[in-house]
Amino acid sequence: MPLPFRPRARIDPTPEVRTACPGPASVGSRRENARFWILSDLLIDRNPGFRLPDPLPEFDVLLVAGGVAIGLDVALNWLARALDGRQGNRPVLMVAGSAELWSETPMVEAVARGRDLARDLGIHLLADDAVRIGPEAGGGTVVVGATLWTDWCLEGSFEGRLARVAARHSWADCRRVLLRRGRPWSPLDALGAHARSRGYIEDALTSIVCQSLNVARGPGTLVPGVRPGDRAVVLTHFAPSRRSLPDAWTGWLGDAWLAASHASDLEDVMHAWGAPTLWVHGRAVAPADYRIGRTRVVANPLRRWDAADAFDPALVVEA
Repeated sequence: MPLPFRPRARIDPTPEVRTACPGPASVGSRRENARFWILSDLLIDRNPGFRLPDPLPEFDVLLVAGGVAIGLDVALNWLARALDGRQGNRPVLMVAGSAELWSETPMVEAVARGRDLARDLGIHLLADDAVRIGPEAGGGTVVVGATLWTDWCLEGSFEGRLARVAARHSWADCRRVLLRRGRPWSPLDALGAHARSRGYIEDALTSIVCQSLNVARGPGTLVPGVRPGDRAVVLTHFAPSRRSLPDAWTGWLGDAWLAASHASDLEDVMHAWGAPTLWVHGRAVAPADYRIGRTRVVANPLRRWDAADAFDPALVVEA
């Protein structure tokens, strides 16, 4: 889904990869970095007094990595009200976290309704799909988005089985998310959803890098509309590496399976050909900013376990 993107001069959105709108200007294969404003885990149900900065930071694209509120409609409506149109035609991209999917409505139906509402509100809700931001000539950014449920195998496949057993009894999402009417969400459902999202991310990144290098695409291309010189950014709710989880958090010691409920190991994706420039995630108990291979991984949660880990409501990174 392509989005036209130029940092200082704005251009109107173009139609569906999806196209959002402005992005970094480029000449030929040269490009300016885009400025990404990053937010996640705002939990406005518990933090009703939270307000977005006024004025907004200098940014080109807002990336919201889920965890905004319980209920997808509540989260989307809050985000639209909080922005109040101040973003102008700069794209706002969001993935749903597990809290957004806590509902009496089955997940697939909730996401479908959320897409419609997000479109009406001028927000791009990504669920195993992508949006392109940038000039038609190329040198833009393709944002690949997914919730990326955990596969439970952060510490290995055997520990993954133990984590799924523990999660069946203790994981809140099992009681609050519906797979379909009369059928609650389970750790095995998360495992299946993870496999689909991981496959989508891997295949989308391959599609993006091939097209960005002017390799001809066929009619079945997963991410159409990529231009020469485009680069990829990934946006997920769940974390892609153990490195996003602070070793010092006492929660890991009390319940060993908890770490696997927050993150999966996708570090090989960041070492692979076509690795994204930036990976933004939520489901974080502390801020994260580190590099794996060619990818910078960033999380900026309002929810945090240590008050010393200051949340930056105006965090902007370039990629």
